[in-house]
Amino acid sequence: MVSYCFVLDRKRRKLSPTNENRGWVLIRKNKAALINKFPMVIQLFKEVADEEIDQTPIHFNIDDGSKFTGIALVQECQTKNKPVFKGTIEHRTDVKEKMDKRRGYRRYKRSHKKYRPKRFHNRSSSTRKGRIPPSIKQKKEATLRVLNNLMKWIRVNHIHLENVMIDIHKLEKGSQPYRWDYQKSNRLDENLRKAALMRDHFTCQDCGKKHCRLEVHHIIPRRLQGSNSIHNLITLCSSCHENVTGEESNHAKRFFDKIQGKKIIFLDAMHVMQGKTYLQQEVKKIAPLTLTTGGDTANRRIDWDIEKSHSNDAIVLSQLHVSSKQCDMKDWIIKPMRRRSKKKVEEVNGFQHRDFVRYTKRNGDVYEGYITALYPKKKQCNLTTTEGKVLKRYGVNRLKLLWRFNHIYFLNKHE
Repeated sequence: MVSYCFVLDRKRRKLSPTNENRGWVLIRKNKAALINKFPMVIQLFKEVADEEIDQTPIHFNIDDGSKFTGIALVQECQTKNKPVFKGTIEHRTDVKEKMDKRRGYRRYKRSHKKYRPKRFHNRSSSTRKGRIPPSIKQKKEATLRVLNNLMKWIRVNHIHLENVMIDIHKLEKGSQPYRWDYQKSNRLDENLRKAALMRDHFTCQDCGKKHCRLEVHHIIPRRLQGSNSIHNLITLCSSCHENVTGEESNHAKRFFDKIQGKKIIFLDAMHVMQGKTYLQQEVKKIAPLTLTTGGDTANRRIDWDIEKSHSNDAIVLSQLHVSSKQCDMKDWIIKPMRRRSKKKVEEVNGFQHRDFVRYTKRNGDVYEGYITALYPKKKQCNLTTTEGKVLKRYGVNRLKLLWRFNHIYFLNKHE
C-alpha cells in the first residue's frame, strides 16, 4: 500500500510529496528532520532553488456529506496523475443534542427569575439573517480546518467540491451521454438511479421492505426499447426484482400505476445544500473552485473501476483520470476535535489528555487510540481506539506515546 509524506525545504517552502519510505531514508541520512508523524511531514536541511521546485498543479477534492466527508489530494502530472493523500473526515453528530440540553438548562434557569419581565427575540444569533444552524456550520468549519491544516505542508492550486447528491437540472432537462453509454447500454445512469430511490422513499414498491438491498428496475426493459427515464423506473428489493425478471410485461401496468403522479421530493438533496454557500464562499478565498454532483462522481468512479468509499469518491472529483491501483493507498480517518478540553488532570507519568498512544496487553494484543481521561491516584486512563472501542481504567505503565495531540487526529484506517 503506497503512502506519501509532505516535504518542506529549509525555508519551509512547499515541495511535491514523496514516498514515505524515501522520507525515512532522508531522515536516516541526516538530510531531513521529521516535523509531523501523522500524516508524515519532513523538512529538508537544504534550500531548494526556485527553478528546481516542481510547480505541477495539485487539486484538493471535497466529497461533502452530513456524517462523513471524503477528501483527497491529486497531483496533475504530465504523464500520469498521482493521488498523494486521501482520507475521511468523521463529523460530530452530538452538537444538536448538546444544544438542546443546554437550552433546557437555560429555560429552567430563566423560568425561576420571576422578578424579571419576559423578553422575546432578544438573542442576536436567532434574529440574524442568513444564519446557519450551529450543528451544520460546525461540519463545514471542520472541513475548512482540515484544509487549512494540510495547506501548511502542501500547495493547493485548485479545489473541487461535490455540490449535491443528484443534478436536478440534468434530471429535468436531460444530459449528455457518458463515454460508457456507447459501450454498455444496459447500465443505468447514477443520477437517475439515485433520483428513483429518492422518489420511492428508499422502499421496495412491491413488498414494502426498506432495510434491504434495493435495486432500480426498468418497467419496460431495455431489450424491449424501454427508455432510461425516471418515468420508466421503479424501486424493488433484490428478491422482488428477481421474481419479475423475464416477466416484465405482466407487471408493467401495475408498476406504472404505482409511480403515476409520484413526484420526486428533493428534501435530502436540499438538506445537503444547507451550509454549502458558506463553504463555497470560504473555499473560494483559498483557491479557484469547481462544483460537481454526486451522480457525475458515481458514474466516473464506476467507469474507472474504482471501489466505492468516501475518500475514493473524492479522488475522482477532479476528473483527473487515475487507476484503481493508484487508489490503493493509505486511507486516513480524520477527527477534528473540540477546541476546548474538559480535562481535569494535566498529566500522569508524562501522558496528557488526547495523546495518541499504543497500549500493549500482557497477552500481546495491541491497541492504538487516544486518551480521553486520566486517573492520577491509580495511574490509569481511558482510551478510545481507532476502531471506536472504549477501554476504561487501563494502566499507563503499558502505554507508549506515538504522537502529541495537535487539534486534529489523523488515524490509520483499519480495514
